[in-house]
Amino acid sequence: MGLEITRRKNGSIRSKWWYGNFTVDGKRHYINLGIEIAGKIPKSLKQVSDVPFERSRMRAQLKLDELKTEARSRKTATHHLQELYEIKAGEDVAQIPLTELESNWEVLPAKRKRSDQQVKNQKANIRKFREFIEANFPSAKLMSQITRRMALGWMKAINDEGLSAPSYNVKLSLVRGIFEQLGPEAGVMSNPFAGIPYRALNTVHRQPFSQEELTGILNNCDAVLRPVVLTAMCTAMRRGDCCQLKWESVDLDGGFVTVKTSKTGEMAEIPLFPVLREELEHLPHISEFVFPEAEEMYRTNVHGLSWRFKQALKDAGITDTTVKRVDSRMKASVKDFHSLRTTWITMALSAGVPMELVRRVTGHSTVNVVLKHYFRPGKEAFKTALETAMPKMLTGSNQEEKETPKDALLWLVEHEDELERKEFVAKAAKIAEGMAA
Repeated sequence: MGLEITRRKNGSIRSKWWYGNFTVDGKRHYINLGIEIAGKIPKSLKQVSDVPFERSRMRAQLKLDELKTEARSRKTATHHLQELYEIKAGEDVAQIPLTELESNWEVLPAKRKRSDQQVKNQKANIRKFREFIEANFPSAKLMSQITRRMALGWMKAINDEGLSAPSYNVKLSLVRGIFEQLGPEAGVMSNPFAGIPYRALNTVHRQPFSQEELTGILNNCDAVLRPVVLTAMCTAMRRGDCCQLKWESVDLDGGFVTVKTSKTGEMAEIPLFPVLREELEHLPHISEFVFPEAEEMYRTNVHGLSWRFKQALKDAGITDTTVKRVDSRMKASVKDFHSLRTTWITMALSAGVPMELVRRVTGHSTVNVVLKHYFRPGKEAFKTALETAMPKMLTGSNQEEKETPKDALLWLVEHEDELERKEFVAKAAKIAEGMAA
């Protein structure tokens, strides 16, 4: 083993480059040394040739010695790490290949059970990280070989894609968590992603739909999407919870839907509005799921559901669905399926529904989340809600509450004997005019 020149069967030269052949830790290495063969090539490397050939041979030998020293140094470092770990933990270092990152991540404990879609998305992110390392740092095969420079390179590549701050932070949190949890067992001396800062959030909140927009959306949904959208409108449930709603969670007799939300794990208790109750009563029980077609699409092709909802918005003439971001080239969605949840919460709070009842329906654990992310009334609705709920002394209103036609009619009947015939007719006519308006 040592320097080699590649030849064909007939003895002619196959490559113009010197090759090195050596073994470290039982593993054979055969490497192109990147040194070009010069001069007259002898039939055997045991022979001495001209000066150019011998000079190229010397450069190749130096390169080979350098590579062998480097390989043995890595072996020694690995050996020392192995010894250190065994002394400290009493067990062997379980070197984890990058090709096994997805499977190792999948068995890591999580605060909440991951949905199938979450698992699919996160495994795709891990795979992209591995492919980046393979393309840019091919010598790195194990978790323990990932350096700070590689980690920074990956995060720069993500940032250059123009992702929003939340998307960037999710990907950073994923790989940082993997190295934090698996690192000690995989021989990682320090987490290469530790200390890399998250990007500052510039949250763009979703906007609620108007009553007219809700009607337009329902009228333009297809048969698969319509009952799911109606459920979201009436319950404030997330898309996944709507699509995967089970009959066991629906109490038609009691008039309630009781579900454990997939995102937070909180229990939500939701009264059945008459329009939704009527819809559910006419559905066949052919599956454990209330909407089996939507459930299958959510599980196998969630983008298909997104496309259908966007098409319904388009057909309903709703165009102000996105806005430009200041921190990303990608636009932010402000009117999408999740806006149905924002709509329900905004309407409920604006109508004076107590916060505790709203949280009981939505499954939110804190008031802050509801107010910060979901309560988005328009200016006029906000003003009206405040003036209605707050004391008159604070709102500056000295007017009595507006009398309804019904109240006026009752007053007129009670005081009929006290009024002149002409006055009675005039008041009755005014009440009739008001009721017609």
